[in-house]
Amino acid sequence: MRSEVFGHLPPAGGHGLQRWFRRLRGAAAAFLVLAPLQPASAEPLPRELLLVAQVLGFLEQPPAGDIDVGILHLATNRLEAEQVAAQFGGGVRAGGVVLRPRLLPLDQLNASMPQLLLLTRGMVPMAATVARAVEGRGVLTVTPDPALIDGNLAVLAVRASPRVEIMVSRAAAQSAAISFAGAFRMMIQER
Repeated sequence: MRSEVFGHLPPAGGHGLQRWFRRLRGAAAAFLVLAPLQPASAEPLPRELLLVAQVLGFLEQPPAGDIDVGILHLATNRLEAEQVAAQFGGGVRAGGVVLRPRLLPLDQLNASMPQLLLLTRGMVPMAATVARAVEGRGVLTVTPDPALIDGNLAVLAVRASPRVEIMVSRAAAQSAAISFAGAFRMMIQER
């Protein structure tokens, strides 16, 4: 008597069961290959944050120790900023730096400028204001939105999935007084 759950299995013995297991193995392999091809997250995940921390080591004057990461927000998107800050856990470590999140209301940006600013999706409409505020101040602006790189409104965008991509706006970097080591330029998409 066959169980209702396993009623679709071929009869025991013979080549039917072997074919069924080969198809199952093929489907599992396809899933493992295609699973990472899901769309990239709209906000940085720990892998992207780790990439940002590693990129800091390629600055001409790399920082060391704890680095404040200002997560910009308005009153309307504070929850989004809090969710991004939670992704940092106890801090993101790479090399000699530890990234530490700090919620930073946009209206306090000039009074409390960190070394690194993270623009969330909710802050994309304010990117031009942020770019003007960091001019010449050596502040690295990071975004999950490559369009801000193309528009020269942020210095850095990173993606860890489906493959690692590091995009840098040369014009935004020059405007913000950010310089990367020459070797780094061979590993990135400079726009």
